[in-house]
Amino acid sequence: MKQKGFATIFGLCLILILALVVKGIQEAEANHAREVLNFEMEQMLQSAAESGIVEVVETGTFKSAKEIKFNETTIKIKIDVKQADGKIYIKKKGYDGVYLMSYASTESPFLTKKIYRRAYGYVLDADDRKKIYFMELPTQ
Repeated sequence: MKQKGFATIFGLCLILILALVVKGIQEAEANHAREVLNFEMEQMLQSAAESGIVEVVETGTFKSAKEIKFNETTIKIKIDVKQADGKIYIKKKGYDGVYLMSYASTESPFLTKKIYRRAYGYVLDADDRKKIYFMELPTQ
């Protein structure tokens, strides 16, 4: 009789352990899915910030907004670009140019708060503002 009780309790403990392992795997997969969604959102914002700099150089528009379809949701991104004239030093040589900083922000549907990304770049006056040099990207 005692052996039946031990086997029953041992079996219930094994079922409980198995259920906890399955629940842990589900939570890990859910965390991974959220990380992927957040990464995609961050990349989308970074691209929007960089496109803001390109738009300023091409059209002179400093404020813009974009609507992007992200999965099932439409996300509104605000882009604001600031500029400052100054000397740009490349290999210890100073050039006249314009510094640009772009700020792209949106309300995150997943985090319920505002998230943003920035992009920095400059153009040299000698290039007639045709070539943009992004500061985060290595030059080739």
